[in-house]
Amino acid sequence: ASVVFATTDKSQKHKGISAFLVPMPTPGLSLGKKEDKLGIRASSTCNLIFESCRIPKDSLLGEPGAGFKIAMGTLDGGRIGIAAQALGIAQAALEASVAYAKERQAFGAPLEKLQAIQFKIADMALRIESARLLTWRAAMLKDQGARYTKEAAMAKLSASEAATFVTHQAIQIHGGNGYVTEYPVERHYRDARITEIYEGTSEIQRVVIGTNVMKDLG
Repeated sequence: ASVVFATTDKSQKHKGISAFLVPMPTPGLSLGKKEDKLGIRASSTCNLIFESCRIPKDSLLGEPGAGFKIAMGTLDGGRIGIAAQALGIAQAALEASVAYAKERQAFGAPLEKLQAIQFKIADMALRIESARLLTWRAAMLKDQGARYTKEAAMAKLSASEAATFVTHQAIQIHGGNGYVTEYPVERHYRDARITEIYEGTSEIQRVVIGTNVMKDLG
């Protein structure tokens, strides 16, 4: 089934959006072309095409016009999920980099002995652990039933930007080998990029955080 948000009353603007649970398959509903994406290729992305599609009344989720509220209600929890995804990507890139640095020789010694590589590994680990703690805090607040909008945005922003940074550094550590598909870090690099975009871009997270900090300290 697909959750579909549709305008049911244009005069009400965002309050005129309703949410529906549409079974798959349903007559009049088809899938468009699968997008060829930069990363997360294991996850299919395509358009839903509606042509004279009719669904039963009980497909409505909640009340008419509650769609926007439902969508917004999923964002905070979703941001914790994206933070966890980004952390997984970053951790995998770090582990691959450490393994490569131990194995690869340069100037007659393993890469791990070079201070430049040690600095990169340190910075990568620092960003991952900082983001992990923010993610755990947001998840803890959610489990406690407390307000966690700001913390979810902080976790998502920190983890997604950490993933982008860490995967970039992973390719640097691998050198030319980081650019070929024989090694996993090129995939981690591609997969990391989306985490700064969906469930709200990094710019949106900063707006959410800034607005809430102003409110909390005002």
